[in-house]
Amino acid sequence: MKWHETLWQVLRDGGPSTCQFAVTNQCNARCDFCSFSAGRLPLEARRHAPLQDSLEALEILHRQGIRFLVFTGGEPTLHRDLPAMVRRATDLGMATLLVSNGSTLDPDRLEELAGNGLKSMILSIDAACPEAHEANRGLRGVCERIRLANRQARALGVGSTASVTLSRLLEDLQDLPGFLRDLGFESLTFSFPLTRLDSNYLGCAESDLVRFGPDEMHRWIDAAQALKRNFPVLNPTASLEDMRRHVDGVPERFECLGGFKQFYLDWDLMLWRCNNWKTPMCPVQEFDGTQRVRDGCTACMLDCYRDASVLQHAAVSLADGLGSLGRGDLAGAARSLLKRENLVSLGAVLESSFWVRRL
Repeated sequence: MKWHETLWQVLRDGGPSTCQFAVTNQCNARCDFCSFSAGRLPLEARRHAPLQDSLEALEILHRQGIRFLVFTGGEPTLHRDLPAMVRRATDLGMATLLVSNGSTLDPDRLEELAGNGLKSMILSIDAACPEAHEANRGLRGVCERIRLANRQARALGVGSTASVTLSRLLEDLQDLPGFLRDLGFESLTFSFPLTRLDSNYLGCAESDLVRFGPDEMHRWIDAAQALKRNFPVLNPTASLEDMRRHVDGVPERFECLGGFKQFYLDWDLMLWRCNNWKTPMCPVQEFDGTQRVRDGCTACMLDCYRDASVLQHAAVSLADGLGSLGRGDLAGAARSLLKRENLVSLGAVLESSFWVRRL
């Protein structure tokens, strides 16, 4: 992205937007805490986003300010047309990321994705040893494939982050850094345990592996924060503290920007404000910006939305303040520009700057 375009987007409405595009609901893994699991989704329910309609959807998203596109699923690499989608998004000027279990990232596949513009990978890791991770995934040998893919990605200039769901498969988070370094990861992001989502996104399940009480969640949050001393953890400290407030049921400092700056597009090309909302916003073909919503929601703990909202908070406040000034509302401008949360948000950006720069 060009810096002057990004600056204009910041001044206009708070900066570039992000969309999680689930190109398929099919998956080849059998994770206990996910309903995308190959053993749970009936054959007749499996869907893939059609290529031509997807390419048109990318153009619509670009017109509406989407500049970060995250290809996810299910397992997105099972979609045969994924490289073509990555190419189109790249040509439009979007930074492209891939969320994957890593099982199908053979050298030819990864080279093709990188050649079409893939910027970064986010690969799922469930435990601090290969035996536990592979047993939960039902993907024998996947750790070695991840190690080889990370080595190749580094040579191709593609970033690689481990996505670790907090679950009972983890005993001591301090065991993670050595395992992740051995697999070739440069950073990690924690996902909070989910047993249900109200949208059609299936990345959750009623599993004892992810069913925790408040005291346990506090211990997980403490451990995640402590791990920052030993390994690059992408979840901003401010976001982890807000998740602590969420667990306690007290007001959180940062609203989620899902539906305003972050979105979820499914395999049927329906656009949702996030993976947790109960109804879609509209078919993507009808998305013209009027459907955007900003209502201060803090209903869930979806890290990809909550972390991004903390990072973008200061930019959105700046745009709010400039908008108030343009209307002659000096008091409103002061409220937006002088919020203490803006400094906290800028601190979160600095905390994550090594990863943000890669995009």
